[in-house]
Amino acid sequence: MVHHVKDLSSGQRLALESLLGRSLREDESVTIRPALVLKEAPSGEARARIAREYLGNLDEFARRVEHVEEEEIDAIIDEAIRHARQSS
Repeated sequence: MVHHVKDLSSGQRLALESLLGRSLREDESVTIRPALVLKEAPSGEARARIAREYLGNLDEFARRVEHVEEEEIDAIIDEAIRHARQSS
């Protein structure tokens, strides 16, 4: 569902700005799509541990391709995207 900011009531606009953490401009629109939360996100130390593991994985991936040219990496990613699109 799309809402144009200019058409929102002041209460609706205030609520959305509060959720977004910023002011909305009159020429903006907001799209709202409800989504089912499958499970609660971790918090506290569990969340910090998962973030560290994620960053560690990214560092490992970066180390594995240090010697590969950026253009080659881009070409591999493009090919994977083409393949995924053809498979769906």
